[in-house]
Amino acid sequence: MTGDLVPRPKGVWWGVPNAITLFRVILTCYLHYYLLLHFGRIAIPLLLTVLILLSDFADGKIARRDGTATSGGAVFDLLADFFYMLLAYLVLHSFGLVPLWFLLLIIFKFVEFVLTSFRLKKTGDDRGFFFFDALGRSVAASYYLLPIVLYISHRSSPALYAFCLNEVIYLILFLSLLSSGYRLWSFCRYKAVVHEE
Repeated sequence: MTGDLVPRPKGVWWGVPNAITLFRVILTCYLHYYLLLHFGRIAIPLLLTVLILLSDFADGKIARRDGTATSGGAVFDLLADFFYMLLAYLVLHSFGLVPLWFLLLIIFKFVEFVLTSFRLKKTGDDRGFFFFDALGRSVAASYYLLPIVLYISHRSSPALYAFCLNEVIYLILFLSLLSSGYRLWSFCRYKAVVHEE
């Protein structure tokens, strides 16, 4: 959830966007439980992943449209996203489909995102609860989509799977490092501006 956050009356946290996010968390649990029990099946994991992606799009869109976006909702959405990615890469790693270093990269980028967002908010950035950069959004989208591509390609297209494992994840690593550099540069720039004032 991005954009300006609208203040809401105290005690009002629940609503349609947060219910959709909760639904996404439940779908995430079911998807990964299903994968552990029925590894190799494609139809149900694909359907659940599509529902997860659509719910991720819908919760923020509805909150912004209705003016019900809150910092609590933004945090819940971010945690639901991270939960999906963490479980997806844990399951893939448990079946040997993704290296451990890539899972650690996802965790590092999440912690970095939260810490730099928190610091940038304290240094004067007012673009919402979190600090988003375009490259970081693209990298996060690749983290979100890569698990289903790896899972399906492992079963149906070994050449695509090999390409993703040997080429794409290194491209994502490179873009992740660029995004980290940009976030660090932004942090230093905002810190310098605050100290000059």
